[in-house]
Amino acid sequence: MNQRPFKLLHLPTVALRNVLQFLNPIELFELSQCSQKATSIIPLAGTKKYSCRIDVSYGYILINDYMFCVEHNGLKTGYKLRGERKFKGIIADIEYESEHEIISFWDVINIGLKHVLFYISNIFGCPINSFESSWTMPAEIYNSIIDYIITRQSEIGKLAIDADSLTDADVMKIFRSLRITEELELSVMKKCTVIILSRSTLTDNDMKWFLESWKLGKDPNLEYLSIHSNSFSSNFTVFDLPSLQDTVNPHLFSKDILGETRKVYGAIDIQRDDGVAAKIHFDVKDSIVDLLVL
Repeated sequence: MNQRPFKLLHLPTVALRNVLQFLNPIELFELSQCSQKATSIIPLAGTKKYSCRIDVSYGYILINDYMFCVEHNGLKTGYKLRGERKFKGIIADIEYESEHEIISFWDVINIGLKHVLFYISNIFGCPINSFESSWTMPAEIYNSIIDYIITRQSEIGKLAIDADSLTDADVMKIFRSLRITEELELSVMKKCTVIILSRSTLTDNDMKWFLESWKLGKDPNLEYLSIHSNSFSSNFTVFDLPSLQDTVNPHLFSKDILGETRKVYGAIDIQRDDGVAAKIHFDVKDSIVDLLVL
């Protein structure tokens, strides 16, 4: 008895939604390869609620618990290839590592990560919840991913600002455009002597994390810090201090750094764990945190 093909696209919307919700992200990805019409129905599976995370160091994009890995073309001889797939017109060989993992092969891994990210996040319509970058990623590719994220969403859960040759302007654009809600990694700033950020979107937790990192000696070159954010709470403080203002006997402290005089007024004493002294102040009115290392 001949079996008739199951005409998925002919199903009513309600029935189609019920069928698609049984498919996992990799199966939906494969469905998107069939046609533009097939791609257009994928959001019916509830994919806009998916979690999307990209990890550059490990070369993968995680959609819920399903992994889209990227490997170099030179390594594919050791795999059993399953054909080619298109990522917005770019063709790549793929292999199934397991039910939960698919691998695509590229001449340049970072470019492959970008193409895979753009394609799958677009067909699923889901936000990017985490972007963990690495110094091995060129600034051009990093910025293109950041620009893509900014056009789709105003906040991200976890973000690592780390890439090769990022400029101050690149970093400032991120802080003006994205609010980080869970975790921020500022690896790109570890060699900075002066850090000045205006109109940033940093939160209390972001600022506390950075200052705790400084206290542990992870930013040894830093001599002056001034960060503005309207997201700081009016009672912001750190290191279990009751306040970051000396309102009893305020003084002006200054230091010449990189040819400019940096000043802080009404600051209180703090020090790194290695004994290096500093002054810190939070201006409640202007919502600015200043740190001057003595």
